[in-house]
Amino acid sequence: MTSNWTAAQIAEACDGQLLQTTTKPITGFSIDTRTLKPGDLFIALKGENQDGHVYANKAAEAGAAALLLSDESAVTGSAGSVAKIKVTDTLLGLQKIALHRRKQLNSQVIGVTGSNGKTTTRAMLQHMLSMVGRCSATSGNLNNHIGLPLTLLSLDTTADYAILEMGMNHQGEIRELCCIAQPTSALISNIGPAHIGILGSLKNIASAKAEILEQLSEQQLAVVPGDTDFTDLFRSSTKARLFTFGEGDNNDYRISDLQMTVDSVNFTLNTNDRYSCQLNLAGRHNAFNAAAALALFHQLGHSIGEGCRHLASFVPVGARMERVEIDGINILLDCYNANPGSMSEALKFLTVCPTPRIAVLGDMRELGDMAIEMHRQLGVQAAASKPDLLICVGSDARHIAEAARENGLSNLSVIALSSNEQAAELLKGRLIKGSTVLFKASRGMHFETIVRKLWPDLGKDLH
Repeated sequence: MTSNWTAAQIAEACDGQLLQTTTKPITGFSIDTRTLKPGDLFIALKGENQDGHVYANKAAEAGAAALLLSDESAVTGSAGSVAKIKVTDTLLGLQKIALHRRKQLNSQVIGVTGSNGKTTTRAMLQHMLSMVGRCSATSGNLNNHIGLPLTLLSLDTTADYAILEMGMNHQGEIRELCCIAQPTSALISNIGPAHIGILGSLKNIASAKAEILEQLSEQQLAVVPGDTDFTDLFRSSTKARLFTFGEGDNNDYRISDLQMTVDSVNFTLNTNDRYSCQLNLAGRHNAFNAAAALALFHQLGHSIGEGCRHLASFVPVGARMERVEIDGINILLDCYNANPGSMSEALKFLTVCPTPRIAVLGDMRELGDMAIEMHRQLGVQAAASKPDLLICVGSDARHIAEAARENGLSNLSVIALSSNEQAAELLKGRLIKGSTVLFKASRGMHFETIVRKLWPDLGKDLH
């Protein structure tokens, strides 16, 4: 449930000029005429390659109730009867409207970030909180300076909890998102070398993630990883009550007895008591995602045991270490994204899967000057995991292949390719009943094209 707006209310919220109004209520928000619904406010955003003003007339024809513009001359003809609000910057206008909505929410607002696992951790937390109250959350990957405001504007205004995922690849981005979201609690899933080519070092990455903690008060709370070199940095970044999770003895929520099978991950979460947790998910990293979510769930006043029972029914987020079986072949779908940390975890999981095992790995993006080194490190790990066949796709992924050969994999079991089409053709002759095939690469490699060429009827959202 979201509340309706008038054009006058929108203009006031974004400090805009109401050029023309109508009595038609504004029932939603859109930046894309392909998904616009009748009654939406269309925000004409200007990007590097597109200017939404080009589509303003089309938005009006599609039933938009109002247009948010910085150039009113973009609207012509029959679209002239639609309500119009003018601002200097439509992105800033969108963000101001979202901040206005945020101030009206009575929900506890939870911010979630991390190098790996933030989407799965957010979804786990949403799954548990939905069992104990009304919970609204980020949909898909709407977690940046555009997506987060749109998420805020789509939230259920009656929800007890609102979970907002926050992504970034530059310093200051999460701080700006927090100025809009104003979280009352925060969770950092982990710190890893994602975007290290832009941010320069793990410490810089940790500092950027720690921005989510800065605005929290003494009465508010945060959950952060404790098995890192950056726990003290997190503590110095906030006044909030801070709780740690991980395998180390000093963690407030300590993971032990971690066991991984092809179908599940089992672990014990230790606080003052011990709680057994079983996840129907692939990969040991999901035990850490679950521990983080359980820690925050507990600090929000709920039982860890109850949370563990709820997580038993949690299903993986699409294309993130999702396991499906077709014609006796075990397919591990992790096409959404990749960085050195998540790649390493995927290879560890592959070792417990049925043989023959095939790893199809692609380029990891945004590693900058460290790209060759980190792809080579992954090659060493790939060799240690001993897949029966390692297929490396992309210009950077060839360094994975080179290092894997140098560290013990035979030339016959390592193949470097330049395109997804080549990978699909090669796999057609290599997949046999009972085998396991892992697909893992950065989103820009579009590995979903390989999967769809091999299994056109898969019916999974691979984005």
